[in-house]
Amino acid sequence: MKKLPLIALASLMAVSFSAVATAEGGMHMKHKMDMDMKGKHHMMLKLMDANADGTVDKAEFKAFHDQNFSGADKNRDGSLDAAEFAVFQKNMKEQHQKAKELAKQKKVQKHFDKMDANGDGKISKAEFEAKGDRNFIRMDHNDDGVLNKEDRATKMHKMKKMHKMGDRN
Repeated sequence: MKKLPLIALASLMAVSFSAVATAEGGMHMKHKMDMDMKGKHHMMLKLMDANADGTVDKAEFKAFHDQNFSGADKNRDGSLDAAEFAVFQKNMKEQHQKAKELAKQKKVQKHFDKMDANGDGKISKAEFEAKGDRNFIRMDHNDDGVLNKEDRATKMHKMKKMHKMGDRN
């Protein structure tokens, strides 16, 4: 019975890393990936990347998971009971939540920095309006000065075309 939590732990870790690998390399930009997830998994990858070279080799992956297991095995018996596993899951959820919040903060800062064209640490009304103007131009696909159904249809057509191109790669 003690093997069940260990199997569940291994499954959770495998799913966690497969999501990290997908977020870091396997995704096409055919549609925007949820930035919260991308940021969270990027942060998890950074946690695993012990030598900070931007990649996670098998040794780093194993060390990260060994550390998580050791931290969860409070009674040091080499296995996780249901209570230890529950605490581990709670801790992992908190760790993911912290990574998600950090990614959100970075995203907000990135958008702020893009809008703050003169770099003075403030977004003036002119900078704010300039962003709105750029958004309008980007959304007005048929350049008629009006946002309407045709713009939406054009956008959907372009997205489908990009999606098909991504499927060929």
